[in-house]
Amino acid sequence: MLQSEVGVAKEELDTPCLLLDLARLDRNIERMAALARSAGVRLRPHAKTHKLVEVARRQLGAGSDGLTVAKLGEAEVFAENGIDNLFIAYPLWGEPKWRRLCRLAEQGEVRIAVDSEEVCRGISAMSSQRGLTIPVRIELDTGFGRCGVQDAGQAGRLAEVITRLPGVRLVGLMSFAGQTYDSPEGVRVAASADAARLLEVAEALRERDFEIAEISVGSTPSAAHLGKLAGVTEFRPGTYVFSDREQAALGWGTLDDCALRVLATVVSRPTPTRAVIDAGTKTLTSDRAGHADGWGAVIGHPSWKLATLNEEHGVIELRGGDDAPIGTTLEIVPNHACGALNMHDWVAVVSDDVVQDWWRVAGRGLVS
Repeated sequence: MLQSEVGVAKEELDTPCLLLDLARLDRNIERMAALARSAGVRLRPHAKTHKLVEVARRQLGAGSDGLTVAKLGEAEVFAENGIDNLFIAYPLWGEPKWRRLCRLAEQGEVRIAVDSEEVCRGISAMSSQRGLTIPVRIELDTGFGRCGVQDAGQAGRLAEVITRLPGVRLVGLMSFAGQTYDSPEGVRVAASADAARLLEVAEALRERDFEIAEISVGSTPSAAHLGKLAGVTEFRPGTYVFSDREQAALGWGTLDDCALRVLATVVSRPTPTRAVIDAGTKTLTSDRAGHADGWGAVIGHPSWKLATLNEEHGVIELRGGDDAPIGTTLEIVPNHACGALNMHDWVAVVSDDVVQDWWRVAGRGLVS
């Protein structure tokens, strides 16, 4: 990042680089905050999407209660910057991680997700030694097929273990309904089924006198149906803050709402129908996503297809008689914004097509 690059037109930047449009960013943040307010649901955005302290502060300023993170390293970065109401939605295993969790809990309010007795006992042993009580949410697998207890019986057995252990306190249930990414038509059905399953298990636990105050769900595609998910107390969307090509395909706005874009340059024109850009998998990621043809959308050229990515190269198939001379700069909306952001150390913050600032991706690379 060069200070001299503040105040320049975005087209003058060296490429490849990430552009973050402030107006689009703030519109996305406010749109989700308004949906949560309307539904009477607390908003806890998933910060693994952006890993940016500046974006987190904008989300909190718009009314978010706190943040969700995937990894301890992300939580530590935000806590170091004064953002200490955090939910770690990932199973934590091993004494090094449990020690780090306890240090975080000594600084602020930290919740964790659990789906096993082993993890609960490990956290309990470490936290009780330090005089801490850490709130935990049981994760329920509602159909995505990743982490989570499988049914009310397993949830009940784990709840029994938690209530007998010192240093941990059961506060609720959570899920990740990745199945809401299945299709635009299936989002509402999948979101409703996810919430219904959580509420069914919560009721079964309450009948056994377990206190289940928090029902936490979340994915950007299901946000439009948030008002119909009665009984949900917290919503954890992530990608909405930038949006991307997949979210647009699933109905979260349009490509014009996508705040995060890759600026790339045409560096080779081997044939009349092929343009090669200086952005490959190390810039856009190899995450193709499920609802996109090609590896990204070239803004202003809907007939062009970003057909191939190598590590350093992207190959665009030109159509419609258009041309793209060597030196042409292009903006590309990535298929998956979370993956693209994690490939970069800095983002150029743009307003009215002029670079206003550079933000460091503070949580990048913190995989543990």
